[in-house]
Amino acid sequence: MSKTINPFKQRLLDGQKLIGGWTLSGSPTVAEAMAFLNYDYLVVDLEHSPASVHDTTPILRAIEQTPTAAVVRMPSHDPIAIKQVLDQGGMTLYFPFVESVEEAKAIVQASMYPPLGKRGFAKMHRAARYTTREDYPAVANEQVCLIPQLETVEALALAVEIGQLDGVSAVFIGPGDLSMTMGLPGQVNHPDVRAKIVACVTACNQAGIPVGTVMPTPDDAKWALEIGFSFVSIANDLANMLGQCKAHLAQMKNS
Repeated sequence: MSKTINPFKQRLLDGQKLIGGWTLSGSPTVAEAMAFLNYDYLVVDLEHSPASVHDTTPILRAIEQTPTAAVVRMPSHDPIAIKQVLDQGGMTLYFPFVESVEEAKAIVQASMYPPLGKRGFAKMHRAARYTTREDYPAVANEQVCLIPQLETVEALALAVEIGQLDGVSAVFIGPGDLSMTMGLPGQVNHPDVRAKIVACVTACNQAGIPVGTVMPTPDDAKWALEIGFSFVSIANDLANMLGQCKAHLAQMKNS
C-alpha cells in the first residue's frame, strides 16, 4: 500500500470523471475478472448481495492485484462493521440510506482515528499489513474516503450540508431507492426522478462536492456524467450476465 492517499479519493479531488463497475455476486473470481477490465473502480456490494463483512478480504485481494480501485458498499452504519472493513483494507466506503447530518457525522466518527473520530485502534490487521506498515496510523485518516448515499427526496435536500462535513469526501445519489420513495419504483429515468437528481447534482457542483451514482445502461451513465456527476457505475455483474444469457437464449429460440 502506497504512502499516498487513496487513489480513488485523489482522483475525485483532482476533478476527474470516473467510470465504475458493480459486483453483487459476492464472488472474488467475478470481482477479479471485472477488475482486470480496467474500470476506474469496482463497487463491492455488501448491502444487497450474499457477501458479508467477513467476505471482504478475499474480494479486496482479488481486486487489488489489478489497476481497478475497490469501493465497498457497507451493509449498514454499524461502527463494528465499519471498523472491520477498514481493518481489512477497505479505503473507500459507501453508506446506504443516510437520512440526516447526524447520521453522516456518526459515520465519520466511526471511520476516523482520533482526534477526528473514534475508530478503534489495532496494529495487527491487513490494512496495516500485519504491523509491517508502521506509517499506517499516521496516514489512515487521509486515505479513508467516506461517501454517504442519499436515497430519498428529504436526503437529497441535505446533500450540500452532508457533503461539506469534515471527513466526507463525496455524496452518492441512489436512483433506485429515490424512485421507490417517490412512488415510481424502478423508474430511474422518469422525468420527476431525473428532475430531483439534476437539482441535487447542480447544487453539489456549485458547492464543489463530488457526486456519484449507479445507472442501468451506458447511455444512462453518459447522461449522468453530462449533467455533472463525478463518478458513475454501470449496472452490475449479475444484471450484465443475465442480460447476455437472455439475449443468447432468445437468439437460439428464435433461430
